[in-house]
Amino acid sequence: MELRLSGQAFEIPPLWDALLIGRQAPIGPEAAKRMADSMAPGQFELVRIQGAPVEAVLIRKTLLRVLTPEALPELLLEELAPLINEDQVVRVQVEVVLHTARTVRLE
Repeated sequence: MELRLSGQAFEIPPLWDALLIGRQAPIGPEAAKRMADSMAPGQFELVRIQGAPVEAVLIRKTLLRVLTPEALPELLLEELAPLINEDQVVRVQVEVVLHTARTVRLE
């Protein structure tokens, strides 16, 4: 008999780092922000988008410490906007991977 267990950190609200909210989505940006604030007060920021099928991006503030409020929505839109419709709300999981390197001189 073999038993394998795995786990990961539980975050509030669960399951998303960002929401892409389409211009014709059934839930608007302000309602999505209120929903997030009711579950996790102060943890999300709403960024409005101009000229895309996406009206706004609701982003976890901890991600905005890594990437600027301008850069992260731009990256999300670049990768995901062509794949979604104006009537959709798309949940996005973002993984930040940090790499470091050091050169050591051996004598």
